[in-house]
Amino acid sequence: MNGRSSEICRICGRAVRTLLDLGMMPPANLLTARRDERALEFPLVLQECDCGSFQLRDCLDERALYEEYAYVTPRVPSLQAHYDTLVRRLISGGYAGPASSVLEIGSNAGHFLAAIRPHVGSVTGVDPARSIAHAATQSGIPTIARFFDADFARRYRSEKGPADLVVIRHALAHNCDPYVVLDGISEALADGGALLVENAYAISTLERNEYDQIYHEHMFYFTLLALREMLSRRGFAPHDVLETPVHGGSIVCIAKRAPLDGTVPPHVAGVLERERRLLRGGLAQRFASATGRLRTALQENIAALSRNGSRIYAYGASAKGATLLNAGNLTYRDIPYCADSTPGKWGRYMPKCGVEIVAEEWAFAHPPDVFVLTAWNYRDELVEKARRAGLASVRFLTPIPEVALSS
Repeated sequence: MNGRSSEICRICGRAVRTLLDLGMMPPANLLTARRDERALEFPLVLQECDCGSFQLRDCLDERALYEEYAYVTPRVPSLQAHYDTLVRRLISGGYAGPASSVLEIGSNAGHFLAAIRPHVGSVTGVDPARSIAHAATQSGIPTIARFFDADFARRYRSEKGPADLVVIRHALAHNCDPYVVLDGISEALADGGALLVENAYAISTLERNEYDQIYHEHMFYFTLLALREMLSRRGFAPHDVLETPVHGGSIVCIAKRAPLDGTVPPHVAGVLERERRLLRGGLAQRFASATGRLRTALQENIAALSRNGSRIYAYGASAKGATLLNAGNLTYRDIPYCADSTPGKWGRYMPKCGVEIVAEEWAFAHPPDVFVLTAWNYRDELVEKARRAGLASVRFLTPIPEVALSS
């Protein structure tokens, strides 16, 4: 798994500064088959740039990360509500309509395309994770199993015609060189078409102390400032922006080919100015300081619970969870099991920490005293599941934005 290291911003070319160094970490979603299987580890260093971009210093090979990808987007009410919000925004803004062709890059299980399909002419997904792409196609969402680039875009356009709407949700930041993807989007998109980019929002990550968002798949952490810088270099400009609570705080930017007059819509300008004010005010530095405090607090809470005889499981075998546990120097000796709803993960182990992944049903039948919510962004859904299963006395330890134990 080759790595590519950089000391300059991959968006604008300026020099960058190290903001946070989490040390050597395994790729968070590359689960192991045995507890004693040694996972490969790589530096996990977050850098910041004056253009508003945050990036990993060391990027791993995308093919090794994604061709056998384990993460499947869950079916939870909060995400379905989010898809509905996006669809309404796209339809009401005139970005999509009954005759529109929609192409989604990194479409995973195809849940967003399923939500928009009744409102448009056609949908197509493209995703490099072969098993997930196959399952999406079997569910009725045509999905092509390969990486997206300009070659694919030209073939897509020659076979299907230009896309009226290109969607890339939580995937643009997963590429060492996002301009490769943007070049392909320029090829695939109709001249008057729209591009929707959604990613974890760097401002939310910093404000909410979400250091667990840092893992090797997340090669960038975008502000709107950085997105505008990047899009402008390929002839696009933001027309609309939306902040949403999903995944701990995400930003949605809808862009079109840049208008000749360079006009910035007032609400877009307002977000840009807010970001400048926060970053000038030391937000990133406060985040780096808080990370050390929260890592220590999580260790101390787990140690105290263990001393009191509490049995502790994790809940949610997410990439976030791998960062939380490994950054906190926690292992299967502290937390033997992690409950998860994805069958493909059961019986495997989270890398480095060696925590065994089990089905939710097994965890509910053999309950702990405390669940550490490693997938805290789905907190409400996870707590409700546990309560419905009859786990009235189980307590929940939420690690972000502050370590807190609740009943």
